[in-house]
Order: sequence, then C-alpha cells, then structure tokens
Amino acid sequence: MKESDSVALQSWLSTPNTNDKTHTKADISDDLKILDDETLGRCIIANESIPKDELIMKIPKLYLLNYLNVLKHISYWNQGLNIFLKERISNYSSELFESPQDNITDLYCSIDVQQLLKLTTHQLLTLYLVLEKRRGANSFWFPLLRCLPELPEYDEIPMTWIIGSSDKRATHAKIFNLLPKEVIDESNAQLKKFFKDTTTVDSFFTSRQDLDVNVKEEEYLWAWLAINTRSLYYQNPTYLPVSTTKDKEISSITMVPYVDFVNHKCEESNAIAKQSKSGYEVTTTAEIGEGEHVWFTYGPHNDDFLQCEYGFSTSTLENDEEDDEALTYTSFNKYNTIELTNILSKLLENPKKKMVVEWLKQTGYYGDYTIGVDDILFDFGSMDMSCAPSHRTRIAIAALIEDEKLFQFSETSQAYQCPQKLEKFYQGYNDGEYYAKTEALILSKILRKIESDLDGKLDKLTEIRNEIDEEDEQSEMKIRVVEKLIWNRKVMILSV
Repeated sequence: MKESDSVALQSWLSTPNTNDKTHTKADISDDLKILDDETLGRCIIANESIPKDELIMKIPKLYLLNYLNVLKHISYWNQGLNIFLKERISNYSSELFESPQDNITDLYCSIDVQQLLKLTTHQLLTLYLVLEKRRGANSFWFPLLRCLPELPEYDEIPMTWIIGSSDKRATHAKIFNLLPKEVIDESNAQLKKFFKDTTTVDSFFTSRQDLDVNVKEEEYLWAWLAINTRSLYYQNPTYLPVSTTKDKEISSITMVPYVDFVNHKCEESNAIAKQSKSGYEVTTTAEIGEGEHVWFTYGPHNDDFLQCEYGFSTSTLENDEEDDEALTYTSFNKYNTIELTNILSKLLENPKKKMVVEWLKQTGYYGDYTIGVDDILFDFGSMDMSCAPSHRTRIAIAALIEDEKLFQFSETSQAYQCPQKLEKFYQGYNDGEYYAKTEALILSKILRKIESDLDGKLDKLTEIRNEIDEEDEQSEMKIRVVEKLIWNRKVMILSV
C-alpha cells in the first residue's frame, strides 16, 4: 500500500461529504500513524504517548461499509429499494448516496429487491465490493478500496492454495495436503462457504447478459477475503430481513475504514473497538507509548484459526543463526491445542462402549478432546512450557479405562450410571489419581502416533522443498506456514 493511499483515506474520512447536511466526518487522533510494516503488514502506531481511556478513533455511520449502507447506496439507483427503505426509515432520502452514473449503476437500477434482501451480509458485501472496485473513482468507497490488500497479500491463508489458476497450483495443493488435519478441515469449510456465497452472488450477473459484468473467480476471492479478514461486529437494524434469518449472527458485521489497520495480539491489547450510536469508536484500554502499536484482541483463538481466517499466527518460530536446524520460539500462542477428538472418538466407536458413549453424552463430555497449554515462561531467549489434557479429555480417557459392563441405565432415575470412582472424579471430589498411571500410558501411545504422523509430514515437506525452484518464494512461504503449525504441535507434545 502506498503512503499516499493512506493519506487519501484519512482525508476522505475527515472531510464532510458534500451531500451530507449534518457535515459528518471522522475524528482520528493526530497521535496515530499508519505504517505498512514488512513483518506485521498494515498497522497503526502512536506518534506520541497516548493515555489510557482515550477516545482515539471515531468513524461515523456514513463511512461504515455494512449491509444497511450498501442498501442505501444502491437505493439511489433502485426505486424498489428506495421505497423499501423509506417505509422503514423516517425522513429517508437517497440523495445523500448520489454517485456518477456508469454501467454498474445500470445494473443497480434493475436488481431485484426481493432477491437482494435474501443475501447474507457477507454475500451482499462480496457483490458490492466486486462492483464498486470496477467503478474505480466513481465509487464513494474509492479511498477505502485503494487501501484494501491485493489478492496476493492473502497468500498465507491456506484456502487460497487450492483455488485459482496458478501455474504452481499442483505444488501448492501437495503442500496444502500436508497441513494438520484440523487446518485442512477448517480450510475446506471456508471453501465450501466461499463457493456457496459466490454461486449465490453470481446469479445477479448471469441474469443480466446485456451488461459486461463477467466476474472472475479471483475478483470474488479478493472481495470475499477482504470482508472475512477485516470486518468487525455490527448489529443490523431489526427491520432488515437479514436480522430475522438463521444467518443473523454471521451477518452482524461491518467494515470500518482506518480502524481495520489495527492488528491482533492474543493478550496485552491496548485498545478496544465498539459500535456506538454515531458509528464506531476505538478507546485505549492501556497507555500506549510513543512508537508502540495499537493492538486489539480478536478473542481466544489458536494459531490454526488465525492462520485460516487471517493468514497469520502469533507464535514466532526462528532458526538459530549458527545452526539452521535448531529452532527457537520467541513467542507461543497459549490457546494452541493438540486435537485428540478424532482418535478418542474412534476408540469409543467400539460397540461394547455404547453405554460409555451414552454416559459421556448425558454428562456433556462427549467430543472436543484436546491437550492445551498449562503454563509458558520465556527466560533469556528460551521457552519453558507445560501442557496437559483438558479435564473433559481426562474424563473420556477414564471412562475408556473403566469396565464398560459397569455402565448401566437406571430405570428409576432414567439416566445412565457410571462406576463410583469415575463419578467422584467427574464430580470433582478427586483429581483422578486412580486413573493417572493408565491415562499416562494411553496418552503416551496416542501422542507418539501423532508425533510420527507429524514427522512424516515434515519429511514430505523437505522433499517438496528440494524439488521446487530456489526462487519459488510462494511455495517456500507455504512450506514455512505448514512447518510452523506442525512444530506448534511437536513442541506441545514434548511439553506434556
């Protein structure tokens, strides 16, 4: 991103719209500056020290790119949509959303309102971003569109590795298939949603053969990812159909110009963003020193989720300068886990374990079995970490250890009963000492199998690295992403 683009964005936000009689404009602290950092990407730092509880950004509703505002902009050209909004908004005038006429506004004129209102927010914004980008400087959102990442900047999001027409697609697919299973599953779920969304959106173009709007898959992907990676929570008005559908929660999103430059940190964030009556506000939650970054916390997400959704992870794995094979963590995401659900579920599939499964379901302990981080300490460049199975994982293993014949259904209580020792462990009267030795043996066997599978993936990654051209930076980047996610698991296994 060029510095001139970020300057133009701030100027656009800080200059009242000529059609806006209220002279609404954004209020952004002079102590903030946008940087395009080579490591962290687009980010915001403090030029001067900023105290705690300071309002540092205030973006009016007019500049929020969300479901309602998209409808309002299209309504200037679409009479049916104009009527729909006038019936729901007092003193509504579409004149505020006037823009130059072009072939895209011709499409807006003829869009079927009922068909449009069936879209989720993600689908509607995908449709709108694709069209507005084509409008270029004619678009009200042009300053924002110029600042959005280009498609190659999303290359570290795994779902992009197996889509498109890259001449290296076969190699990227091989690398994709070496990702941990949980990451592959999440990426495939994203791809399923992407293709469902874009198929729905495409119906708006196929119905208008008279207009030159042949949209390429890459255009859809760019828009879809921009929304997926840069949106914040936004509660839509209750009078909109999208607020009453089963998709109402995932449709509660908005893009917020300038605010979307703030990056994520697992903990020790120093700012918080929230919807306000006037639009969106960002307030500091801690003092921000001169030169420090402004950080949000997206939530308690592990590196698998962050890599799939946003194309980054918060654990930092570095090679030793003197020994390329020596790896050192300078940070580690405390929310990382080793997934055991698939393995333990298979052990529970034994027909003899039917009563065990029913008891686990009855108690709410069926599924979601993981090993997580207990404690992490960084001292003089080294990491000391301890990991352990979750309580629900220990309960499931204890249930597997017990004789399945001791699980019975009580006609009196109409509930499944478990052995007394397990009942006391489940109820929290002890820490499961009775099962500890056998539990450790079972876990050790499971983890050795997982570690062996991970080592096999690392060997195959090495083979691919030896096959690719030394200048193939795209493939090398993807290999490094997979290696980090694998090493996250390996180092946790060593810490159990």
